[in-house]
Amino acid sequence: MRFFTFAVFFSFFINLTFAQILDDSTKQVYGPKSVKFRLEKNILKNFNTEYNPDTTLENFYKSDILVERNWLYQDLGNIGTASKSILFEELSDPSTKLGLNAFSLYTPNVANFRYYNTRSPYTNLFYMQGSNGHIRLDFTHSQNISPRLNFTLNVSKYNSSKQIDATNAEEKLIDHWNYDISTNYSSKNKKYTFLGTFYHLNHNQKEQGGILIKENLSIDIKDLKSNYRRFYDSQFTNGVYNTERWNNLHTYQQFVLKNGFQVFHVLDYEHQKHIFVDPQFSTNSTQLSYNIEPTVLENDSLIQNFSFNVLSNKVGFKGRYKGFNYLLHARQRFYRLDNKFSEKFKTNLKSETFLGGSLGYYFKDSSNFLNADAEFSASLKNFLLNSKLSFKGLEGTFYQSVIPVGLFYDNFDNGVIGWNNSFKGLSTTHLKAGYGLKYKSLSFKPELANTLLGNYVYLNQKLKPIQTDTIINITNLILNVGINRPKFKASNQFILNIQNAKDIYKLPTLINFTNIEFNFTYAKVLKIFVGSDVFFKSKYTADAYSPLLNQFYLQDDFQVWGVATIDPYMSFQVNKVRLAFKLGHANQGLRYQGFYTSPYYLATPRAFLFKVDWPIFD
Repeated sequence: MRFFTFAVFFSFFINLTFAQILDDSTKQVYGPKSVKFRLEKNILKNFNTEYNPDTTLENFYKSDILVERNWLYQDLGNIGTASKSILFEELSDPSTKLGLNAFSLYTPNVANFRYYNTRSPYTNLFYMQGSNGHIRLDFTHSQNISPRLNFTLNVSKYNSSKQIDATNAEEKLIDHWNYDISTNYSSKNKKYTFLGTFYHLNHNQKEQGGILIKENLSIDIKDLKSNYRRFYDSQFTNGVYNTERWNNLHTYQQFVLKNGFQVFHVLDYEHQKHIFVDPQFSTNSTQLSYNIEPTVLENDSLIQNFSFNVLSNKVGFKGRYKGFNYLLHARQRFYRLDNKFSEKFKTNLKSETFLGGSLGYYFKDSSNFLNADAEFSASLKNFLLNSKLSFKGLEGTFYQSVIPVGLFYDNFDNGVIGWNNSFKGLSTTHLKAGYGLKYKSLSFKPELANTLLGNYVYLNQKLKPIQTDTIINITNLILNVGINRPKFKASNQFILNIQNAKDIYKLPTLINFTNIEFNFTYAKVLKIFVGSDVFFKSKYTADAYSPLLNQFYLQDDFQVWGVATIDPYMSFQVNKVRLAFKLGHANQGLRYQGFYTSPYYLATPRAFLFKVDWPIFD
């Protein structure tokens, strides 16, 4: 891996040297503006919006998806680990799901697939390495076969390392890789459009069970040691892991008839495979993280292996009439749960039928709009409604849904723990409003969100699913303040959470994210950004994580967070090559030697991170 880092630096040096040799009169024909991509959600809504690859330094330093989203998730302290959202997240459809979402941040989302149109071959190389064993390599290559036909390949591979009970800095905790192959085609008269993607994902998490409690070593936050690998052991023996493997095929096609009237078709096939293995389950079952009675199995090992298959077929028509976008569709969905370890946790082939549509009005300035999307099951038992308003700084959302509980919560059995329920559909009503104000370089945006959860389902302290019979009311008061000047930028997001069910729905009362950044240009060509992030969550009794179920569950004793982390960074750009350096948790040791993000799971200690992005446009 050191050799690879050296190769990147060497290639970068050669590129800079060659750039300096070029004559000043040399003109660059191809670049970010000659590469464009579209998103399916825009095509579906009749927008011809095209985007260019991001070559700016803004937010380039951010190291992973949790940091990109201001750490508004609970995780197991390392990149790629099981996580759950702290705040409300909208769903996109009311269909029956499996209900296992611990790795959902790292699984495919067809809304984010990019469909390119390139004038010349486009390649992007991305590499990131951290001193704590985190390594990421991304590769993109896109090329038009003809002016109307494109093929694209994306490959992503990353690892993060164990921070406790590891013999070396590169012993893997997370092993993730995915690739997708996509194509898009438009007919010469632009009446026919086709988009298609095949996606594969393999996400593996080694399960350690968190820190092992020892009589002679306190794990209280005030007593933590700085060298985690030296002082702390994991609760489990080696060989325990959870894996998700996905294979997805997604196609979209539309045909324009007279007067802009269009018909469209969407086909999705999704195959999920979930595997859990503990080769010494009888031994590990005595540990706190399993939270079960010690269990002796006949062959000492536990293996769970099941798959979830979904085929979805959607047809509809859409168009634009007097400034309004309209869409109507019907969707047929088939799903099946196959199981190799228990006949009880199995669902034969079932079907669901949905009718839906959307209606939106967009002003000449596309940032101002009113849009509503809805989908109802044929029985009208389940539905989802999502409406949004954006007008001259005012933003509003009204979301309401009734969706089935996941199959996992209704019926599960692995020979050690199990249940059989008949839960009602989950009811959610969410309202959010915000108003943005600007005065010169100052910005101010207060937001108010309120969420009502009915028939809420959770895993209790004994790992049993419980459905509430009362409404959970959660209110989020959000204040965003910013300063944006040519050489200086600062922003702060403050969130106050108020709710009526603190014993069931665990939230930190306060969340704060601050960013301060300076930028300047050195020698007229080198753009440099220097800044720091500060993250803070107030102390709270977050849900515990169950490796056996790959889910979070309720606990009342172990408190996490309650500290601030400071992450200084520097990023710069030469020509099109972007580089960033970051020191995560730089303030470790000033007050505490660490903190917990989940019960028994430590946050990643102070670590240096290097990041480079190199686009090639010809």
